[in-house]
Amino acid sequence: MTSSFMQDFLERVKGTRLEQLGISSPFTIPSGIVTTVPSVIARIAREVPEIGFITTKTLSIHPREGYREPILHEYFPGCFVNAVGIPGPGAQAFRAAMEPLLPLHGGKPLLVSIMGNSPEEFLACAQELAPIADGFELNLSCPHVKGAGQCVGSDPDAVHNIIAALRAEFEKPIIPKLSPNLGNIPEVAVLCRDAGADGLALINTVGPGIACDEDGQPILSNVAGGVSGAAVLPIGVKAVAEAAAVVNLPIIAMGGISSAVDVTAYARAGAALFGIGSALAGMTTAEIASFFRSLTCEQPPKRQMWNRTATLTEYLKTTVKANIPVAENMFKLVLERGPRSAPGRFFFLRLPGAGEKPFSPASDEQPEYLVRTVGPFTASLELLKPGDSIFMRGPYGRGFPPPPAGARLILVGGGTGVAPLIMAARDWSEAVAKSFFGFSRPVSTEFRAEIAAAVPHLEIVIDPEDRPGEVVRRLGEDVAKDPQLYGDSTVFLCGPAAMMRTAIEVLSAAVPTSRMFVAREDLMRCGIGVCGSCGTPSGLRSCVDGPVLPPEW
Repeated sequence: MTSSFMQDFLERVKGTRLEQLGISSPFTIPSGIVTTVPSVIARIAREVPEIGFITTKTLSIHPREGYREPILHEYFPGCFVNAVGIPGPGAQAFRAAMEPLLPLHGGKPLLVSIMGNSPEEFLACAQELAPIADGFELNLSCPHVKGAGQCVGSDPDAVHNIIAALRAEFEKPIIPKLSPNLGNIPEVAVLCRDAGADGLALINTVGPGIACDEDGQPILSNVAGGVSGAAVLPIGVKAVAEAAAVVNLPIIAMGGISSAVDVTAYARAGAALFGIGSALAGMTTAEIASFFRSLTCEQPPKRQMWNRTATLTEYLKTTVKANIPVAENMFKLVLERGPRSAPGRFFFLRLPGAGEKPFSPASDEQPEYLVRTVGPFTASLELLKPGDSIFMRGPYGRGFPPPPAGARLILVGGGTGVAPLIMAARDWSEAVAKSFFGFSRPVSTEFRAEIAAAVPHLEIVIDPEDRPGEVVRRLGEDVAKDPQLYGDSTVFLCGPAAMMRTAIEVLSAAVPTSRMFVAREDLMRCGIGVCGSCGTPSGLRSCVDGPVLPPEW
């Protein structure tokens, strides 16, 4: 930690309720970015010592679905527009999931962000979350959620009544998060102070705005979204300076911070603490730790993070070459062109107006995807015809590790999860010793022949009507018959979670878990590690730390 940041921080929080929290460092990650699920919160608290307190995603008293994908787009390096819709499990469910992980490593405080459309809803949410909260951030500023966020924050009476209601109930710190869209920041800052706020968080995203693709079509499913990242840095610094000029409250500054230079700008404007969010896009957990470590060293680098020539969500427009049914509710989508990849990595496929979802290719030379029809988006993909346009972005994540020379591979897959294993077999065919692919429905003769030609030593297993997971039973028989082969091999797995859990149990009798690699099929919404929705039980994020990871359930 640079001595100037720490000295300023301690001086600005002295005598306030924030000082009583014992915050060890003035850095956090803003609400809604990275630390959005309990397992990731616990891991970041443990592995990033420079982060002094953790801020949760914004929580509501009732569960919220949020918006469908796409939820985020980087329209210029470092500049983002997002409309996630504040999805969440509801206050009660979040509390139940978070409680077993407390206290956080090093006793780091947990600042719980809450929302509501009335003082009563804010209070009810705070009361439910009070057992896990060291303080409350009040989301009065989200620019794209109807009936909440800045809709509430733009009403002075509502802001006063929300803060006053929580102040009467709690001694914990209360920190309203304000929007620069509200206009008169000094007036709102004074109102918050007089109502009993212990600090301010500035700023939330600006806007909303609309980002469009090369055809001029809006990219986000919600059409409009809040603007964040480098574009809002000057607005954030101005808002902090205006608030600091009229109230003597600790200010948590956020908006476009990507270097020590930006932190210094906010500190000179009057901020005491700092939230860094968009700059973490695309970073693995280890890279986030390295970033904060470099930021807080005695001579932090002045280089900005936005030094990319391409954006992290850049789309390629291509066309459909073929759409071939291969089983009941499953089809093979072949595209004209696409970027090169590696087995186990993934792309997002997008249809304007319908949404987008992630898929791992079975081939990247001639892009091929196996898709199962399970919802509206995949149903739209199933209707595509040769010549139809489609957008894709990626590749993302970390794929299967190349096998060492002379190594033997066992491939175990189920359903559409066989796709990255087909690609692995094509790339490392000489290493493949055994392959077990399972399907819940019979596959076409043509598809069976195609994968048999690509995958050495393949056994295809079709589930009987009353017995799912038949491929795992067959795998178990083979492990028992030749444990030595399995004990000397590396195993790649991909498929439904329940099937993979059982397969790992079977394989564990002969194969060390250090030589098992699972391509996880977690819910991925942004693909660049920002939304945190793909958090694993150990607190990694599948989209950036994986999706290929050692077994963990």
